[in-house]
Amino acid sequence: MINKTSLSCFFFSLACQLFYAQTEVKNTVISKNYCTEIGRFDLLIDSDEVAGAYYLIHKNALGGVWGRLKNQVMTGRWHDADGKGDIIITFTDDFNFFTADYRSDDDQDKWYRDSWHGSLRPNASPSFDKKGITYRCE
Repeated sequence: MINKTSLSCFFFSLACQLFYAQTEVKNTVISKNYCTEIGRFDLLIDSDEVAGAYYLIHKNALGGVWGRLKNQVMTGRWHDADGKGDIIITFTDDFNFFTADYRSDDDQDKWYRDSWHGSLRPNASPSFDKKGITYRCE
């Protein structure tokens, strides 16, 4: 014969196991910190969702991007002190480098192609040169 205490303990134990099994979901968010021509660019990638923030040194202001990632191409939006619009960021296979094309909502016919570049920071230096481009990391 099973008493009420044993039955209660069994269900409590089962509930705890289910709770802990559900909370052990693996974190899939990837964080990348790039250096670009305009300053630092921090990016979060969660499956196919991307969000990031960058620092406009010349405006002393933050900007942001968000969008969807398919393979190595993010298609989304940007917004900063200079305006807002569409952006396409193409990453290398290892996500160590990117190039970006963007356009402003104010002039949707004009795309700025291959006009923004980013590279992962190679060392503690606040800037570095690579392939004729000066990358700023701060």
